[in-house]
Amino acid sequence: MISAVRICEICGQWRDLEVHHCIHGSGRRKLADEDGLTVYLCRWCHMELHDKGTHDKELQQYAQKYYEAYIGDRESFIKRYGKSYLRN
Repeated sequence: MISAVRICEICGQWRDLEVHHCIHGSGRRKLADEDGLTVYLCRWCHMELHDKGTHDKELQQYAQKYYEAYIGDRESFIKRYGKSYLRN
């Protein structure tokens, strides 16, 4: 997990939490589990994210920044996840 704090990463609620994989699709969910690129979201924010894509890009960028700070560099992130979610 990117954050050990058990509150919704978006709204701060602490009830009805679910784990969200910040990097997802095409087998990336398993990799995100391995790298700890997950956050807690309340049920409402999680449904909104999957229905409308709200905050998805920000959480992908957050996950990549975490990866680059604690796991590997940008090149290894791109090799592992297929692209960069950050500019530059």
